[in-house]
Amino acid sequence: MKRLHLYFVLQVCVLVGSQTTFLDSPENRQLLRQLRTFFLRAFGNMGSERSFSSTRNIKIQDEVPPNVPFPCNVTGGRSTEVPESVHRLRPGDIDVIAAMGDSLTAGAGVFSNNLLETVVENRGAAATIGGQGTWRTFLTLPNMIKEFNPNLIGYSFGNSLHFHEASQLNAAEIGAMSEDMPFMAKYLVNKIKSNPRIDVKKHWKLITLMIGSNNFCMQLCSMPSPWSLLKAHEEDMVRTLRILRDNLPRTFVALIPPPHLKALVDTRNGRNFIDCYFTTTIECPCLFGLQYRDRLQEYYEIMRRWQELDEQIAEYSEFHTKDFTVEAELALKHAFIPLARDGFADLSYLAGDCFHISQKTNALYANIVWNNLLEPYGNKSKAWTPPYERILCPTPERPFLMTRQNSWKNNKLR
Repeated sequence: MKRLHLYFVLQVCVLVGSQTTFLDSPENRQLLRQLRTFFLRAFGNMGSERSFSSTRNIKIQDEVPPNVPFPCNVTGGRSTEVPESVHRLRPGDIDVIAAMGDSLTAGAGVFSNNLLETVVENRGAAATIGGQGTWRTFLTLPNMIKEFNPNLIGYSFGNSLHFHEASQLNAAEIGAMSEDMPFMAKYLVNKIKSNPRIDVKKHWKLITLMIGSNNFCMQLCSMPSPWSLLKAHEEDMVRTLRILRDNLPRTFVALIPPPHLKALVDTRNGRNFIDCYFTTTIECPCLFGLQYRDRLQEYYEIMRRWQELDEQIAEYSEFHTKDFTVEAELALKHAFIPLARDGFADLSYLAGDCFHISQKTNALYANIVWNNLLEPYGNKSKAWTPPYERILCPTPERPFLMTRQNSWKNNKLR
């Protein structure tokens, strides 16, 4: 009970801290920062490496042996001259990588086996922005790109909070919602422009953006009309993308629709654990609270529409210029928790709170995002497969990160 009580206190602090009125106070901001720093120092040594004990942690991906080569030929993976068009961008042309989002992008509890360990943000192993280790130990998007460009800037390493140096250009924040994205975009722009290693006008930048889970968990059941979230989200995203477009030339934005959380709700069916029951209810009351179960089908439809809305926003012509594009990557659209041998959800794919995802799932997520970047518009993978089972590579016929424009040939999709 003591362990659960500590976790509950942390969650309350996080939820309160996510409210603008609370953070309007400099004193409260400092208090929250000190609290989170305390937890990181207290528990940050739990799970920052590949295992917690002499036995292999089943929540961590299998390591690729040294004798297995990188699956892609990196020759030609970087242009001989810096490309002028975002539609002729090779993986190795990415000089800067950054990320925006919530606790999933912040790497909350990636290595956790219990509740205490979920308070640690293992940003170095987060799917789209972690750069700890290599692709052999932690399959992440930056670790893949580093094989083409070892001088990549911006990826996170180790355990850190967003204001720590090790976080680098990972602007994600626990508790973040759609309405926080314009502010986060400004924060990221300032961080990129103030980095002496980055030439904003010369360097090509890849920014991943995924948001929505906290809106689903905390707002669907608290709004007079939950459908109004869709219009508000559209306005938030347009503002956010305009900030990035107007301040960061040579930028490729990978807009990733958030996972549909029905897959998470379904993990409660059958086998239950007391920690899972209480933590999922605290972290996601709108979907796990019993008082809202008669509205779940409505909430599921809103989540589906949110995913489609992200795809539609990526189509807006104002976000497609010669040196800026927004492309929807569908890696999480049909995400699910694989089943164990007993037919129930395999909890090795979840963090210690049964809400966030483990490192093994981050590896799977990174794998499909990488594939999405190399797949043409209209033919993006949505199916989840084990890490390393299917890794796409640039080819002479299709060497570029795929955009709507370069996916067309003779007025037909490739």
